[in-house]
Amino acid sequence: MSSGFADLTVQAHQLVSEGDLTGAERLLADALSDADPRPDNASPELAEAAGLQARVLVALGEPHSARGWAAFAYAAATRLFGRSDERTVTAAATLAAVLHRVGSDARAARLYSDVIIELTARDGPESQRVLAAHADLATVEYARGQCEVARDRLQDAWELHREVYGDGHPSGIKMLAKLGAMERDCGRYAEAHEHLTLAEELCRQHLDPDDPLAAQVAGLARAAADPD
Repeated sequence: MSSGFADLTVQAHQLVSEGDLTGAERLLADALSDADPRPDNASPELAEAAGLQARVLVALGEPHSARGWAAFAYAAATRLFGRSDERTVTAAATLAAVLHRVGSDARAARLYSDVIIELTARDGPESQRVLAAHADLATVEYARGQCEVARDRLQDAWELHREVYGDGHPSGIKMLAKLGAMERDCGRYAEAHEHLTLAEELCRQHLDPDDPLAAQVAGLARAAADPD
């Protein structure tokens, strides 16, 4: 069965790369329907398939359906590979993202903190993955009402990203726009205007006009503050 899961996961990855998320979800759902539900018995191939299914479900906007598979994949990977393994860190980040989307922000924050520790040890504090994880944790902190903590973390992440990777990197622009929106919601209107204006200018300078990120940034810049 292990090789079967491996083959199916390859096929599912191909469908995802082609943009057929629904097809990938159906393929994985059929394969996983008969799987042993106990993470202690999972093979590496089953853990990978479960993690991919969780990511596909999140991309399809179904985080509640993804939660069980994300938790399964994380528990299985932890047992199989240990907490510091790349596969376990990926599974932890997936589970954290799912938990945030279903409102379990306290546990999501703990997992993102673990991800940051492991990735920093592996990649160094300036790596894009570490900075992206800081941005994700800031989003969770903000959702928990920790405006100042979240803003400071996200600003630090953006400033370091800008210093290392330059003004025009899409990940940095995305962080900057999120920072501006966060500041606006937290009542820091001057900083919000400055950062959202800069994000729009960087989009004009460095992105194609039809880039989806440019549209997202423009939408954030036009949105009203949401103090709640």
